[in-house]
Amino acid sequence: MIKIKDIFQKREKNKEESFGRKILRHRLTILYRSILIIAVLAAASVVVLMQMKNRVFGGYQIVSSVEKEKLTDSVTMALGENILTYSNDGASCINKRGEALWDQPYEMQSPLINICQNVVAIGDYGGRTIYVMDTEKTLGEIDTKMPIRSFAVSGNGVVAAVLDDSANVTWIYLFDKSGKTLVYFKTTMKDSGYPICVTISENGYLVGVSYFYMDNGMMRSSVAFYNFGPVGQNEIDNFVSSYDYLDTVVPFVQFLSNDKAVAVADNRLVIFEGNQKPVSIADVLLNEEIEEVYYGNEYIALVCNDVTGKALYKVNIYNSSGKLADTVMLDMQFSDIIFHKDKMIAYNEQECVVHTIGGMDNFNGNFDKQVLTLIPMDSSYEYIAVTPDSIDTIELK
Repeated sequence: MIKIKDIFQKREKNKEESFGRKILRHRLTILYRSILIIAVLAAASVVVLMQMKNRVFGGYQIVSSVEKEKLTDSVTMALGENILTYSNDGASCINKRGEALWDQPYEMQSPLINICQNVVAIGDYGGRTIYVMDTEKTLGEIDTKMPIRSFAVSGNGVVAAVLDDSANVTWIYLFDKSGKTLVYFKTTMKDSGYPICVTISENGYLVGVSYFYMDNGMMRSSVAFYNFGPVGQNEIDNFVSSYDYLDTVVPFVQFLSNDKAVAVADNRLVIFEGNQKPVSIADVLLNEEIEEVYYGNEYIALVCNDVTGKALYKVNIYNSSGKLADTVMLDMQFSDIIFHKDKMIAYNEQECVVHTIGGMDNFNGNFDKQVLTLIPMDSSYEYIAVTPDSIDTIELK
């Protein structure tokens, strides 16, 4: 016997199931459409990025220009986005509008300079005074009391200095920006070797030193790290790690960040990682003679003479993990190589090459005026070009 009540209940159930399927189909349709839109937008973004990355510029335009004082017998370089000029008689800093920020007089025979972010330290080789400045003012003056051999400055103004005592003894001192001695320790040829290069992390906690010494008539080098933060307080002389290299010299050691450092020898490139006790994470053997080393936060450029005759120089660019990211052939003399975002910029007073790492040359051309210093701006294709008598904001086009 068929019950009317059961028939209606069954119809209601079928309606509910049919309505549920419609809702499900509607939701799936919206989801598929959303996924399709996201995929199309992502693909479009990739296309735009690739077009920008591979965009080739034929020239540039001067967006703005201000006059500056023409100085002779001086060196001009970037200090952040400002312009630092120094000579044997003093140093000064101006902004891109040509406005004076500070002026520091001194008398030096062979000025040494080191920059970290917006902080610069200047001292005389063999002298006993180091000046520390940032982009706004002079921060302090350090009296080392012993002859200066080399030094490095951190982003907060801490200076690590190698000071000469005698033929067999050198000292490594840490000073704060006001000149106060923070810590020091002695090095000798017998125990550690001669310190030929020193570097300090951005926060001033880690110091790296390259030592050179002779062992039974053979050259040996070591790269040692010292921690002057809380972790290093429990270690003898704050020493936390060291790596030895036989039959080589390591003249270049540099922190790229608070937890990455690079060392370049005549036969290898070494990457160290760690913000407490740095360890070697990459050791790349080299079979080409290195002429010069340039670096940024993410990349290291090793410049070699090109032996194939295709160009003047071969530039091998490694990332901060020690992987070869690109090789660029440069057929020009250059005064500097700088890194900005994913760009390598090589230039001299008349020529410039802007190259996307892993990509192509975006610009390869000449300047209309003599360019002393080129400073990248936030945009990948906008620069401050410092000439002898002007500060020009230029944009590639």
